[in-house]
Amino acid sequence: MRITEEIVDIDYHETKRFFEKRADKFSADNPYSVTMYQDHNKELVRERNRKETEKLLPLLKLHEDSRVLDVACGIGRWADAMPDYIEQYCGVDFSGELVEIARQRNKKDNFYFYEGAADKIEQTAPKTRGGVYNRILMVGILMYLNDTELADTLAQIERISQEHTVICIREPIGISKRLTLKDFFSEELEDNYNAIYRTRQELQKLIDGAFIQKGFIVSREGFLFEEDALNNRKETAQYFYILER
Repeated sequence: MRITEEIVDIDYHETKRFFEKRADKFSADNPYSVTMYQDHNKELVRERNRKETEKLLPLLKLHEDSRVLDVACGIGRWADAMPDYIEQYCGVDFSGELVEIARQRNKKDNFYFYEGAADKIEQTAPKTRGGVYNRILMVGILMYLNDTELADTLAQIERISQEHTVICIREPIGISKRLTLKDFFSEELEDNYNAIYRTRQELQKLIDGAFIQKGFIVSREGFLFEEDALNNRKETAQYFYILER
């Protein structure tokens, strides 16, 4: 179903099943398509990944004391972009299958991967190497969280942030209105798909409540891709926020 404007929950069990099947489609020739989709257009996947990391990585202001938490890390796409000199990278994902692929792909001594749900990140963090972070990535995860859990998840992220922290949120948004895909069959993905595309105004309200009131500022925000060729959706577009405290 395609549901506009109305607030409707998606099924987390169905989402987890979906990503388990995506893990089965992993290919070393087009690895990032597991979570970026476009299974039959690897050049588009590579170009989107290149543009995204080139634009957002410098905004993280990484240095040798950076402790990076990547929430919903998938197969470690952002781990691949991280420089070796950071203190630590920790990727967390609710799909054990994706986490195992990430571990096999990245063997750096200071890079770690754990299984855990985004809405339980405060429970998972103490089990990781340290439990608190000063660089946090939330890339394409908010769309898989229902409203009832999303505000609490963001509050958990704030609580495991160090005093001085940079947070990157990159999320597909509904351009003119909220759009929910609930058990929607995608011919492109050959499977049922569930996701919530919130508007920019909805995300801003969530960010204000979880972060701005806790001392963060929005240092940068905007649409991720300027090129029409990289924006092939009519109703949604990739948007990013850089938050600093």
